[in-house]
Amino acid sequence: MSDLSPILSLPLLQASQAQKHVTHNEALMQLDLLVQLTVADRTRTTPPPGPVEGQRHIIAAAPTGAWTGQAGKIALWLDGVWQFVTPLTGWRAWVTAETAELTFTGSAWVAPSGATIPPVLSVDEIGVSATSDATNRLSVASAASLFNHAGAGHQMKLNKASTAQTAAILFQTNFSGRAELGTLGNNNFALKVSSNGTSYTTALEVSATTAGVELFRPVLLTGQSSPPASPANGLVWHDSTRGQLMARIAGQSRVLDEQADIPCLVPPTGEYMSTTMGSGGATTVLSGAAGRIDVFPFIPGADLEANALGVNCTTAVAGALCKLVVYDALPNGTPGSLLLETSTADLSTLGNKVLTASLTLYRGRTYWLGVRHSATASLSAWALQATPDINGGTAMVTTARKTLRRTVTFTTAAPATWTYSAAEINAAVATAIWFRMA
Repeated sequence: MSDLSPILSLPLLQASQAQKHVTHNEALMQLDLLVQLTVADRTRTTPPPGPVEGQRHIIAAAPTGAWTGQAGKIALWLDGVWQFVTPLTGWRAWVTAETAELTFTGSAWVAPSGATIPPVLSVDEIGVSATSDATNRLSVASAASLFNHAGAGHQMKLNKASTAQTAAILFQTNFSGRAELGTLGNNNFALKVSSNGTSYTTALEVSATTAGVELFRPVLLTGQSSPPASPANGLVWHDSTRGQLMARIAGQSRVLDEQADIPCLVPPTGEYMSTTMGSGGATTVLSGAAGRIDVFPFIPGADLEANALGVNCTTAVAGALCKLVVYDALPNGTPGSLLLETSTADLSTLGNKVLTASLTLYRGRTYWLGVRHSATASLSAWALQATPDINGGTAMVTTARKTLRRTVTFTTAAPATWTYSAAEINAAVATAIWFRMA
């Protein structure tokens, strides 16, 4: 019979052995050190200074000193000397310095069951807090995913087998598609959206050949209360203050709904500007009538800031008064809402009548200018060819019509909205109105 146990080489008691307690205690001591094995570390090649009773280490490769020739063994400091235990295949040890458990393979200490992560990992599926499947081979359940750079830039690549296939990012709500972004069935870059996860509508597509952008639906531009600072050529925006679409073209901010250059010389501050649009000609005279309002269309060729409006009285009438009005235009061009009604001008004397006002008119927009009379005083009027013709009515006419005319009691306010009627179209010339530039 052997003197040692076959696995841990523990000393065995022999028949008629004296001092059996010595052998027994030696075996218990070795069990105390090896059962639930914990070592301090596994990187030392020389014994640590000042070891304490029971201190244990896995000896690293190429040891020296008292550990020479004991690489891979367990070093035990016991009874003032180093003892060495040769591990057997399958032994496990907890390494305190690494907070890790190792297993001895017969030649090396490695992670449990000898599992190691190779430099290149190739697996069929991965689920991170989720279950992968044959289609979704990488499945991640997480609040966020980070793909970081390795010192420079970073690319995420989606590769498809052929042009007719799809390479895309699909955005879902409760696993039902709502938007898809990528190369969808061709090489163009497109964005499609869906309200039900089944039917998709293309919103935009960028040609892979020309880089041209095609928009498949109307574009809504949020109104800007003021123009963008230093806009670049090609920039388009919706000016909500003006109520117009604007674009920066050749270094100028232009109105998109009126691209033609309208000849317009804007006078300096304090000077007057005529409200004509045609070929001009000498002014004529138009007599007033009690309660009558005459309005005519005017489209400025430039943005205008006025601080007064004026008329010229050619025939005075005692007690006669007038007021000037300005309306904006509806989409069909007819008068819309009242923008301005001035104070009264005294037409009991001849000459220029200037009424203080604050008015901003924008290039390319239609406005309606007019005069309200309390009596029959006469004012200067523009020549027929100096103002636009007014279309409308149920019959073809051979006389140019220049104004809209209605009767409203002079002492009441001008209509807040005009409410156009074709019956108001009139062939009378338009009253001459001037703006004084602010």
